[in-house]
Amino acid sequence: DGDLVQFDYAPDYKYYQSDVTRVFPANGKFTPRQREAYAIYLQLYRALETSIKVHSTVAEVLNTALTKMDAVMQSYKFTDPRIKAAAEKFIDELRKHSTTTKWLGHSVGMEVHDVSDSRGTVLEPGYIFTIEPQMRFEDEHTGIRLEDMILITETGYEVLSNFVPIEIKDIEKTMTHHGLSDAAVRLGK
Repeated sequence: DGDLVQFDYAPDYKYYQSDVTRVFPANGKFTPRQREAYAIYLQLYRALETSIKVHSTVAEVLNTALTKMDAVMQSYKFTDPRIKAAAEKFIDELRKHSTTTKWLGHSVGMEVHDVSDSRGTVLEPGYIFTIEPQMRFEDEHTGIRLEDMILITETGYEVLSNFVPIEIKDIEKTMTHHGLSDAAVRLGK
């Protein structure tokens, strides 16, 4: 009770791999502090995700995301200075890597960590990769990390793992169900 659980799983489909990570409260409800930490992380994560553009380089995606993240940080109302410090460090790490074009995830295909090296990659249609940045609370030996499968399309991108809840309200709603089956999920039960 009171802990966050992180699942990092990689089910396969017709010999192709996937890699998805989600975080949820063990008891089904985020504490106020967990809610604040998850909420700011999710806003920063969305800033990264929405910066992905077809025909862009990794460095271009990161630099666009950093501009959005700086705006998020200026408008966010923190109540816990440790959460603010973790968010600032998260962004500082991304800023440091934006000049070396180090990616935030990895290619996915026949292997979970596929053979392609995405550093310096131009994001072209058909490319599948993950984003998985982590916000850490070093002194607590914890962190928050989400991971999604991204497919670059002719017009942008598709989040292949979008059906797995990521918003706080959706996570808490899902946690009220006991023993979900695929059929129950499809029926919205």
